[in-house]
Amino acid sequence: MIRKRLIIFLVVFLGIGLVAYFLIKLASGYRPDFINKTMRPTGLLVATSIPNQGSILINGKTLKTKTATTISLAPGEYEIEIKKDGFSSWKKKILIEKELVVKTEAYLFPTYPDLKALTSTSASNPVISSDGKKVVFAVANQDEKNGLWILDLTERPLGLARESYQILQSAPKGRDFAKATYQWAPDSKQILVTLTKSITKTKSVEENFLIDTNNLNDNTKLIDVTDQLLTIQKGWKNEEKILQEAKLGKLPEELLQILDKGAKDITFSLDETKVLYTATASASIPKNLISPLPGANNQPETRDLTSGKTYVYDLKEDRNFALDLPQEAKVNWSPTSRHLFLVQKDKVSIIEYDNTNRVDVYSGPFENSFAFPFPSGNKVLVLTSLSKETPSNLYSISLK
Repeated sequence: MIRKRLIIFLVVFLGIGLVAYFLIKLASGYRPDFINKTMRPTGLLVATSIPNQGSILINGKTLKTKTATTISLAPGEYEIEIKKDGFSSWKKKILIEKELVVKTEAYLFPTYPDLKALTSTSASNPVISSDGKKVVFAVANQDEKNGLWILDLTERPLGLARESYQILQSAPKGRDFAKATYQWAPDSKQILVTLTKSITKTKSVEENFLIDTNNLNDNTKLIDVTDQLLTIQKGWKNEEKILQEAKLGKLPEELLQILDKGAKDITFSLDETKVLYTATASASIPKNLISPLPGANNQPETRDLTSGKTYVYDLKEDRNFALDLPQEAKVNWSPTSRHLFLVQKDKVSIIEYDNTNRVDVYSGPFENSFAFPFPSGNKVLVLTSLSKETPSNLYSISLK
């Protein structure tokens, strides 16, 4: 009796062990190979997309499942494509390695984005705030509405847009703030407004005012800060310098030395994990500055820098990607930290940071190359006029 119990115990114990081993192997990406009677190593592809429920194609073959899903694949390189009706397609070659998980994180943009007016009184000379959450613009030839206005780009619940509000009103026979120039403070809480005041027909002086951006400022109680202008501007530059140095301090020392000597227009993504820059001198980024991560981005990288070329360095994965950009394009980070906005004369495009999946999200006229993403990443802000007879206004372009 004792012997039978011992045998049963051993059988149960071994059975539990085999089941646990099998489950662990399944979780690690292994799958049973009944032909060779073994467990075959695989990798896992987590196919996700925004919006969800996109069709998945692997090497041109459409799967029955939609995003989001997890797919077990044998190690190797695959061409993954994600499609959805009414949206741009997403395609990338992805390396699947055994026991590792790779995500697609595909963003699909509308084929026919919605264009919506955000202002109706006319808007000119818009300037985006340092944090990208507000824009100041001028209104002229609208009587009591003349002056400076603020449009808050942060969205309310349910994606509702906020109304613009006035911060400075031009006086009928006094200061015309629609003719002013303005500069945001680094903390986006103030604006430095500069206005030229005529003394005689041949002589003029400059007035400078610090304006609160949260409410309407009394234009009869403005204080001219021209005497403190240099101090104010120096203080702002020091603030910007401190913030930039804190970000640069996260870079590997070897890369920091290269960028310090031979790069310009250094801009960090919102999550500060990637840095956009333009090389001004030839250099070579050493390999393995950071310990490589498993399942890292396997898109072709370039560690040899060419003067005049623009690159993105990924701090988490120690990979450096060369961007294939039109010569005249202006480049800004998207709030997703995975995409870049390319602004050309008559086109706005979005491209992934590793130089893949470029999509034109808007083609048409807009003024002064003014195009910026909303903080949510769901829209693009542009300044345009729909006809020669109508004044320019601010419009949003839907990306979802």
